[in-house]
Amino acid sequence: MRADQTIFYDIDTQRDFVLPDGKFHIPGAEKIVPVWKVVTDLAREEKVQIVCSVDCHVPGDPLLKSWGGPYPDHCLAGTLGQKKIDATEPLNPIMLENKEYTPEEIQKVLSHHGEIVFRRQQFEKLADNAHLSAILRLVLRPYKDIVMYGVYTETCVDRQISAIVGVGPKLHLLRDAVAIIGEESPTFNEKLRQEGVELLSVDELKRQMLN
Repeated sequence: MRADQTIFYDIDTQRDFVLPDGKFHIPGAEKIVPVWKVVTDLAREEKVQIVCSVDCHVPGDPLLKSWGGPYPDHCLAGTLGQKKIDATEPLNPIMLENKEYTPEEIQKVLSHHGEIVFRRQQFEKLADNAHLSAILRLVLRPYKDIVMYGVYTETCVDRQISAIVGVGPKLHLLRDAVAIIGEESPTFNEKLRQEGVELLSVDELKRQMLN
């Protein structure tokens, strides 16, 4: 796995999900922070492009409990909890919102050398948003390998993978660099393998990239 042909895909490593006092804390997520730091440091040392998706809600969002939804109020725009944890905080991000982009703006995204951050309101919203999904596919297409890690539900990962399967790059999921919301079904990893996703440990990733 060559650094110049690989892109890392960081899913929702945000304070409200990861930190013990977060609004939607995932039990045990804080224990993975050192692993996420290793992965992020590896990307920066080897000059690997990082793409991030981040949860970003606004007051009145029907997904949140305060407005009748099923989920705790979390990752509200402008709050500390919506920010990424220190270990994965972008150094030079370009932020993509849920809107239409001009061809000139898309070219700016494609030529950006820092982190590319996609904001979304629902676990699977990026996959459902045809415009942002198309931009993501353009970002990923030149690469040979995509390495995914972070915070997810089966729905989140399944929809993200469905959105990018067939783009071209091989998908890899870091099994020791994920924090799971809810229960993972016994057959989920097998389903990923059947879709062509390789499950790797961080140590295996390092051996592939550094040897």
